[in-house]
Amino acid sequence: MPGSRNNFKNSHQPAPEIVINDLSYHYPGSTQKVLQDIRLTINKGTVLGLIGPNGAGKTTLISLLTGILKHTNGTMTLGGYSLPQFTKQAKRLIGYIPQDYAFYPNLTAVENLQFFAGVQGITSAKRQLRIEYCLEFCQLQKVLQQKVAEFSGGLKRRLNIAIGLLNDPEILFFDEPTVSIDPQSRAFILQQIKVLQSQGKTIIYTSHYMEEVEQLCDYLAIIDQGTILKQGTLQSLQQEQQQQLIIVFKKTIDEYSLKHLKTRFKFSIHQTQLVFHNVANMAIYNQIIEQVQKMNLPITSIFYGKHNLEQIFLDLTSKKLRD
Repeated sequence: MPGSRNNFKNSHQPAPEIVINDLSYHYPGSTQKVLQDIRLTINKGTVLGLIGPNGAGKTTLISLLTGILKHTNGTMTLGGYSLPQFTKQAKRLIGYIPQDYAFYPNLTAVENLQFFAGVQGITSAKRQLRIEYCLEFCQLQKVLQQKVAEFSGGLKRRLNIAIGLLNDPEILFFDEPTVSIDPQSRAFILQQIKVLQSQGKTIIYTSHYMEEVEQLCDYLAIIDQGTILKQGTLQSLQQEQQQQLIIVFKKTIDEYSLKHLKTRFKFSIHQTQLVFHNVANMAIYNQIIEQVQKMNLPITSIFYGKHNLEQIFLDLTSKKLRD
């Protein structure tokens, strides 16, 4: 039946909420592909961390999934609807919280919510209930009659989220929702995203704050130059990494000591840190520590273990600055 959604009820696995196969894209008038052979499956109730440097293709991918752009190569289904054929139906399932503020600053919080509820086609019977729910969920009741231009950064971010929740979406796209806000507002937003997940929502989350992604996300996709370099859980990505030893010193190590260490061990230098790679067992660990102690190099701290997400990300995308 045209527009009907696929039936996943007989599957023992969670229903795939988003399925992307062999997706490529280039902007009209350009032959350069900004996305290349993207394959990604996101199950219902998952929080996906979509991370990549500036210009990696994150915004283009989200624009395709939300119907802002229309794709021609590859296939995408969202909530069971094939895109772009059933974009209108799929859009009813989506809530999009952009990085930029998407409201009118000269209106009050409640006026913005009333306006966008109308734009989204929410019926008058449901409109007030949805507005009240979103105000409470984002804790905006005390400022509902205040002009948004007077809001702090944290209040503006919370209003952005409230507008994105008006249509009670099944699938939510959060694009850098904690940029330039105080720690209390950030903690509140992250907490509420977890609440949304507990309600069965599927969430696609982009951020440059790797600690946020580690805290929130069940599944990760690292994208760069239009290609997904790695995807999986944080644990699965870490299992691909070798153990490393990081020693932080009180001051920069002199050239003589560095030269002596290089005759025995492989490491990289980051200011006052030495990062020893592929430290596969405690015997190698002990050899390094023993040698450092013999050289009387003042140590501040030691870390031994797997890479964290930020280190994995930099290893995959390189440390070169992106404009």
